[in-house]
Amino acid sequence: MKEIKILIVLVIFTLITYYGIEPFAHTQMNPHVAPANFNMEQEDIDLANVKIKEAQEILANAQNRLEQSNLEDDIEKQQKALDAAQKDLDSAKDGLVSYEELWGNVKEIKRLQGDAEIGGEVFSMACVSCHGLKSQGFEPPFDDALSSEAYGVVVPDLSKAGAVYDKDFLTALIINPAHALKLGHKFNDEEPFPMTQFFGLGEDPNQEVANIVAYLQSIAPQDISGKEVFEDACLRCHDLKYDNLLRPTEQTALEAYMGSNPPDLSMIIRARSVGYLETFINDPQKNIPGTSMPRVGLNEKSQNELISYLEQIGDSKKSERTTLGYFMVGFFIILAVLAYLWKNAVWKELH
Repeated sequence: MKEIKILIVLVIFTLITYYGIEPFAHTQMNPHVAPANFNMEQEDIDLANVKIKEAQEILANAQNRLEQSNLEDDIEKQQKALDAAQKDLDSAKDGLVSYEELWGNVKEIKRLQGDAEIGGEVFSMACVSCHGLKSQGFEPPFDDALSSEAYGVVVPDLSKAGAVYDKDFLTALIINPAHALKLGHKFNDEEPFPMTQFFGLGEDPNQEVANIVAYLQSIAPQDISGKEVFEDACLRCHDLKYDNLLRPTEQTALEAYMGSNPPDLSMIIRARSVGYLETFINDPQKNIPGTSMPRVGLNEKSQNELISYLEQIGDSKKSERTTLGYFMVGFFIILAVLAYLWKNAVWKELH
């Protein structure tokens, strides 16, 4: 019985380590964030409110430190910290107002019935100067090198945009690209985002946006693979060398645009968990506040296809590894039973 007790203690401590200590360590390395939310309006409002709450707490702490300061030098230092905290709080509140305005406008456009045929005409007048639409015979106006030099990144072809991206995201992107992509912290009036806002062609701009979105959805394929999602949404910035996919954007231009060199994603599924990728792709600002990576804007189906594809490329042996793990556990259980029976048979006279 002593061996059984030792085994039970060993199993208990192993389970505590695996289900207690290790998950806790992961929570410290990757702090908990709200799950992916494809209601992007709610996503933005919730995150803006979180930032306001955090800024208020920092401001309150700064105020307390200032009140407790006695030395003149320390008072000056704490006052600067208080001013900075107040500025951050004002910025967070402005961010909430901006997102409320953006999604309020999107709601108005959603009430309109888009006309795909008219949308194609609007697109041909307003969008083809930058974007290609190869499926409809519109070639990109610039080659990859010129596009990289002019915009910092190759401008996407929009042939599959209606299938890859969330409809509300496309609407928000046309209205206010920097805010839809959650890059308002990086681009402003002094340094505008490369894609300009759409202000209309002289008719009702909201109706024109609704028509463009309807057009993009009408020409998009019904089904799209994970690889196609990657090529459409990720390949302009990221390599995937395990599948021989190399980004078309010039590296020097991309580094200047992003502030760093975006990584190859061949092994990202093993470097990060599926759960992390789900929230990160849905809204990078949750996991890395202030990152230059834009919100991708995928709809739920496209995001699932993309993650499955990354898993297939970066961890193609996962199912085999999992099956082998079950066999090994079973083997050791059988081995332990046989060892225990053998021990009793050989040493029974000594007990």
